[in-house]
Amino acid sequence: MIEYRCFRNDDPPHLAEVWRAADLGPLAMQPMTTAELEAGVFSKPYFDRRGLIIAVEEGRLVGFAHAGFGPSADQKSIDTSVGSTLLVIVPPHRAENEIGDQLLARCEQYLQESGSTHFLGGGNDVFRGFYLGLYGGSDLPGILDSSPTMQQVFLRAGYQQREKITILRRPLEGFRVPVNRLHIAIRRRTVMHVIDEPERRTWWEAATTTGVALRRYELRNKTDDILGSAAFWDMQPLAQGWGVVAAGLLHVDIEGPRRRQGLAQYLIAEAMHDLSQEGVALIEAHTTDANVPAANLFEKLDFSQSGQGMLFEKPAS
Repeated sequence: MIEYRCFRNDDPPHLAEVWRAADLGPLAMQPMTTAELEAGVFSKPYFDRRGLIIAVEEGRLVGFAHAGFGPSADQKSIDTSVGSTLLVIVPPHRAENEIGDQLLARCEQYLQESGSTHFLGGGNDVFRGFYLGLYGGSDLPGILDSSPTMQQVFLRAGYQQREKITILRRPLEGFRVPVNRLHIAIRRRTVMHVIDEPERRTWWEAATTTGVALRRYELRNKTDDILGSAAFWDMQPLAQGWGVVAAGLLHVDIEGPRRRQGLAQYLIAEAMHDLSQEGVALIEAHTTDANVPAANLFEKLDFSQSGQGMLFEKPAS
């Protein structure tokens, strides 16, 4: 008989074991350790044991699912009006579908009791409260296409596709910053600031990236007004399994009135050149099917698709 319960303090080694036994695809941390789960999950200030649901059979963990929330509009707290079941992990089992379905149902119950009126399946660049660097690469990709069994859990529960998330990569071997009139003009009138371990801009950013090595690039004009910024993180130890030193692009922001002036391409290209000088061999970024400008930007910089994921959604009943 399979029983379901909330997280207990003696669960972490067994959760790591469940993770290692599951087929989560090439963009999941392997081998998972208790230390990695502590850093990416349990240490977060908003971790709630009630949102981590465990499936147990005869005293042995046979699966788990984890639900959580995104930030409030001011990023000073969490907002429980929308909740996400980030992952449903069940290693091969004769009752695998039943276990996954029951875990998701209990996550939805937790989210609804916490005030959620809308459910998501998977995480993204907003709902990255847990598992950054453990699943999905440079950011959370919804549920990866390389995790089809997990996708089916959400489809059976009536979730629909909200957005497709594309994982893009650009090897830096032989990379050269584009040389054209626009880039030369931008270089003449701007200054690039490189900040290692920058002060986090919001509580949410601090909570989600604590323990992650960040580097922020800020593009400023000659009067020191900020024009845009980009943040990258050191993807070790996740990238160790790929055999390369990799950096993940977390965000790129261009000040509103300065968009569509070539600043984003210049900023990312200069950052990529700087990172290559530091020994980084691969850049990874995520974008959505709806973000056409970002897709065009990455295409100009010769990024190519290396995977996809899907963010699911459904209203609470």
